[in-house]
Amino acid sequence: MKKFLFIISILSLTSCQKNVYLTGSLMHQLQENELDLTRIQFYNDNPLYLEREVPSSDANIKSGKVVFKNGRYINRITLEKNTPGVMQVENNGHLMIAFEKSNEESSLRFGPVAGEKGEYFYQLVDVNGNPMFSRIDYEGSKYLVVYKKPRVRIMLSRSIFTNMKVKVRRMKGNKIK
Repeated sequence: MKKFLFIISILSLTSCQKNVYLTGSLMHQLQENELDLTRIQFYNDNPLYLEREVPSSDANIKSGKVVFKNGRYINRITLEKNTPGVMQVENNGHLMIAFEKSNEESSLRFGPVAGEKGEYFYQLVDVNGNPMFSRIDYEGSKYLVVYKKPRVRIMLSRSIFTNMKVKVRRMKGNKIK
């Protein structure tokens, strides 16, 4: 019954939104209902840039674009708000989410980070699970992370709740004879 009420409360609070934040309690519900996380569409809530300096002779740019900034060549990869991504693998409670068709090396790590009102939100973290970082590994290179907003959290489509099956059973009570 609590599961049913939880899902109804999530749906009513987010009836105007098409995406909801992936929280610790929501993740627990997804795992309890044995939903395959690799079949769920994820989205990021805020944009970011990944930047690294490259020598002008380096033509081995896998993705992004090269810009000329302050006399240096910068490889910049942009992640726009609400970019769709898929989970590649779950690793020690962290979700490796790819926003490009590629291998696990081109995934961003999202882990549970304490947020508002004691709830845990899945947020961009480094290899150690720390949300306070400046560089991140991506495509085998270290990139500087440039945020437009203070954090990047993961969201999922509210429509996945329609596939959730909740078993409800009412206890009849037990009286003393």
